[in-house]
Amino acid sequence: MKIISFCFLALCAMHLSAQTSKEVLDKLSNKAKGYGTITADFISTLQNAKTGANQTQKGSVKIKGSKYKVILGDYSIWCDGTTVWNYNKSSNEVTIDNLSDVKDGGFDPSELFTIWEKDFKHEMKNTNASVGGVGCYQIALNPINPKNKSYHTITMYVDKIKLEIVRVEVKTRENASVTYDIKSFRSGVELLENEFRFDKGKFPGVSEVDNRI
Repeated sequence: MKIISFCFLALCAMHLSAQTSKEVLDKLSNKAKGYGTITADFISTLQNAKTGANQTQKGSVKIKGSKYKVILGDYSIWCDGTTVWNYNKSSNEVTIDNLSDVKDGGFDPSELFTIWEKDFKHEMKNTNASVGGVGCYQIALNPINPKNKSYHTITMYVDKIKLEIVRVEVKTRENASVTYDIKSFRSGVELLENEFRFDKGKFPGVSEVDNRI
């Protein structure tokens, strides 16, 4: 009986050791690096107890290396790896920045699958979490230098079977939280280079604010 109990405990220990945050994130990174391109639809929920804000919007993202395009409500963001264009549909205004000037401190969509590889601590919070009935690993990411970030915690929920991110929760330094629930996910889709650059010709009368000058 003691031998059986010992073997059972040993198997449990082996099972738990294979579910550390580092091992899950390493597997996620290796898989993501083979994607080539990523397209996803998501639902974003902003909550702020201080202001009473509770806003839900549908969005989409396209990623190719360091390039990305994000659409969320009236806002669209293009990044070609060098320049970032932030467009506000309601005001028909686009703000232009060098990526190097705005990258630090923010949440870069192109680094979603590798953000933990440098300057982050991570911890497995729950090996049996659930999102919409999907069994997930719940992993918390905390920047080593939080003063340089607009957020202090990122919590990721990773599908245990598909090894894909199904939910991301971002806690900001203003005590707000933004949750991204991934509703569809595809990889390896052909994406043209011009999809990551703002085309002024498609937005008649657009007002430009160029911060690169």
